[in-house]
Amino acid sequence: MRSALPVPAQPADVRTVPSRPSTRDAVLVLGALLVGFVAATGARVLNVPDEGRYAEVARWMLRSGDWVTPRLDGVPFLDKPPLFYWLEAVSFAIFGVGHGSARLVTALLGFAGCAMVYVAGARVYGRRAGLLGALVLAANPYYFFASQYVNHDLAVSTWITAALLAFAIGDRREGRARLGWLLAGYGAMGLAVMTKGLIGLVLPLGAVGLFVVATVRWREVPRYALPAGLAVIAAVAVPWHLLAQQRSPDLLHYLFVVQHFQRFAGSGFNNPTGPAFYPAVILAGLLPWSPLLPAALHRAWRAFRADRLGGRTDLLLLAWAALVVVFFSIPESKIAGYVLPALPPLALLVGRELDAVLAGEASAVRALRVASGAMALLGLAVGAAPFVVTRLPHPIPPLSTGITAGVVVAGVLALAAAAVTFRAVTFRAARSRPALAVGAMVAFSLVFFAGALPAIPEFTRDSTRPLAQAIRERSREGDVVATWRRWFYDLPMYLDPSGPILVAERWDDPEIPRRDNWQRELLLGRQWEPRSEAWLVSPEALSARCRPEARCFVLARDRDVAEAVSLLGGAVPLARANGVTLLATRAAAAPPAQTEQGERPAP
Repeated sequence: MRSALPVPAQPADVRTVPSRPSTRDAVLVLGALLVGFVAATGARVLNVPDEGRYAEVARWMLRSGDWVTPRLDGVPFLDKPPLFYWLEAVSFAIFGVGHGSARLVTALLGFAGCAMVYVAGARVYGRRAGLLGALVLAANPYYFFASQYVNHDLAVSTWITAALLAFAIGDRREGRARLGWLLAGYGAMGLAVMTKGLIGLVLPLGAVGLFVVATVRWREVPRYALPAGLAVIAAVAVPWHLLAQQRSPDLLHYLFVVQHFQRFAGSGFNNPTGPAFYPAVILAGLLPWSPLLPAALHRAWRAFRADRLGGRTDLLLLAWAALVVVFFSIPESKIAGYVLPALPPLALLVGRELDAVLAGEASAVRALRVASGAMALLGLAVGAAPFVVTRLPHPIPPLSTGITAGVVVAGVLALAAAAVTFRAVTFRAARSRPALAVGAMVAFSLVFFAGALPAIPEFTRDSTRPLAQAIRERSREGDVVATWRRWFYDLPMYLDPSGPILVAERWDDPEIPRRDNWQRELLLGRQWEPRSEAWLVSPEALSARCRPEARCFVLARDRDVAEAVSLLGGAVPLARANGVTLLATRAAAAPPAQTEQGERPAP
């Protein structure tokens, strides 16, 4: 018999490459991410203006039954198409009106983005790289906080991600499978257009166009089924635009010319900032993974240069991220959420870099050591923050003892995770444990940033929720609820009235159309909806309506209380919260009557 050949002993300095995650492991990890995204949705009140504004548009849509024209306090609000509001309204219909159900939509969309990164990454780079990419996308402050914030930015990012990842997968297929993936991508572009307008079309097609130009694959352009794709996009997006235009004749001009082209080229909007803004946002927001970005981008470029056919997905991801950053850096007006679509491709490339760490590549391990140092600096900064902010020239209000302790503990946690990470990849090769290092960074990120969410209200103490509760305890059907020289975006969400809230303002002020604020939003709607003159009124008109014998509740900023009291005549303060005072006429200020069953009347 032939003797078996002896198996050579493995050298002491050679590590075994960790096994690839199984389908069960992926399901468990993604399930944990789903729980993490959803669990924090009700942890804090709505931030204003954005969360209050967009949640209120969806609430009005549900209560009014008008699913065609988005409205804010009963007047058309046509800055964005309605898909996001539709999803929000469905959430309200199922789970009730509240800040938790409002954030559920963005939380689920955030999770969907992570799941798509996993699926695409597993098909292109391998299951482990895809799973790590999903974890990187979830476990950073920029993306996770966006998933807990009610606005359109994460929603349109999710549809753009779906479109380009479907293209990346379809580009590697043939026949019907290729066409199916491409058409799915075009359908996602249509949903992106229905979420935030033309940007949902420009960015995906622009990234694909850069990809085609860079690879000089002009002969293959017909294989991308562009005519069929445009038909799919039109089928998704055109019907609503035509119907809404019939109901609001200036819609298309305002939506496309004003909100797209003038906003992109103009300088009269909020937040003018320089071109370094978005790179800084990504570097800070992607912590603790940012130090891995240079190595990840370099690896992708090398892969494409080495194999232009096999590395074409690398080029697509690079073009995708670069186009988003450059495109949004051109206008003067910049908002941090605009470049969220750049995060999924960057997270996927960082996931592949972490996969190289687990495979023992020396260059990737060195990059992870740099990341551990960045995490240590982050921990020091966070732990010291409560003591530094109180010494600023214009300090924020004092943090509560509980929040201060929580922030300090979070900083200590960051230092501990950094120490574990650094130690795990600093031993000599025989004792290096890169899997422990990667696991420590992921665990730190998920726990740290999820735990930071309850601290956010400490920095945004402007909720009208306590005052809405005070009104609900005293109000009766037919009572007047109004605001004085200010629109409080979250008030309708917490009050949930059946009709519009009166807003007293000098609507004939010629400066209002030049502002980018609540006055301009409501004034535009007032011009589209002539009936709104009944509730978007002058201070004098509200004064005439809210005589002492009438039942009126009026919210005014503390600085406007004296003016409101002088015009309303006999109004008295009932409650105060976050710099806002609730005034009531004498009739409304009387103790609430009891029903025969001893309960307060419903609002």
